[in-house]
Amino acid sequence: MPLIDTGDSDQQAFHSLLVTCLMSTWRDPNPLEGPEGSKLSSMASYFNKLAMRADRLEIRTNTACRIASRLLPLHHPEHATISGIPGLRLLGMNGRRVRLVHLPTGGRLDLIDSSSSGRTRYMKTIFSYETSWHDEPGSQRLWTTDVLSPREATCAELWAPRPCTVLRSALLMRSMPLWYKFDIQPAWRQPRPGESFPTLFWENDVDEADAAKVAWLLTESPVKIPGATYETDGPETGRLRLGDAQVRLTSQISA
Repeated sequence: MPLIDTGDSDQQAFHSLLVTCLMSTWRDPNPLEGPEGSKLSSMASYFNKLAMRADRLEIRTNTACRIASRLLPLHHPEHATISGIPGLRLLGMNGRRVRLVHLPTGGRLDLIDSSSSGRTRYMKTIFSYETSWHDEPGSQRLWTTDVLSPREATCAELWAPRPCTVLRSALLMRSMPLWYKFDIQPAWRQPRPGESFPTLFWENDVDEADAAKVAWLLTESPVKIPGATYETDGPETGRLRLGDAQVRLTSQISA
C-alpha cells in the first residue's frame, strides 16, 4: 500500500499549517496571504500530485520555483505582517527539485518540477527570477537566514501541537481529489457560534461535491482517513471527527 499519511508529529504539524494556507480563496484568504494579493489561494492550480515519503512531503508540479516563491516568508513592515509560511527555508535545489524545510518543526517539503531541463544552473536561474518580486519596496526576505526571526517566532501558535493537527494533516494528503476530482475550492472559516472547531466551506453545483460526497471520500473510500467518522447535521453540512478533533464540512449550492 502506498504511504498516504505520516506518523511523524513534527511533519504533521507542518502539514497542518500548510493545509490552512492552501485551502483558501480570494473571498476567504488566509491571514498569511500578505498585502500584495492572492499568492497562496491560487497555488493548488499548479499541483499535479502530492506524495508522502518516509521523511518528506513531495509535490509534483510544472512550476516548482513559483510555488516556492509564494511559500517562502516575507516581512511587510508597513503592514506589520508576514506573508508566506513563517519559518520556511530553502534547503537546496538541483535540476529537478526545490527542497524546503520548516525550521520550527523540521517538516520537509520537496517541490519536483516535471518541466525542468534537469540542469541545476537553469533551475537556479528560474528560482532567482521567480523570487525577484521579494525585493520590491515594502517587502523584506525572511527566508535567507538559517535562524527563526523574532517576528516569525510570534507565529508559533500556527504550528503548535493541538487535537486537530493529525486531522488537518490527513486532509492535506487527500486534498488533490477535492480540488481536481470534485472540482471544489474549500476554505477555512471561523467556528460557528457555540462551536469550538472551524468550518471547511465550499460552493458547489447542484448534485456535485456536496458535504456527504466529501465525507464519503474522507471516511469510507479506499483513501479514507483511518478512524475518521462523519455526523451529518443536514444535507449540506456535518461534522468530521478524528479522536478529539472536529471539522465542520459545509457545502453551499452556488447560484
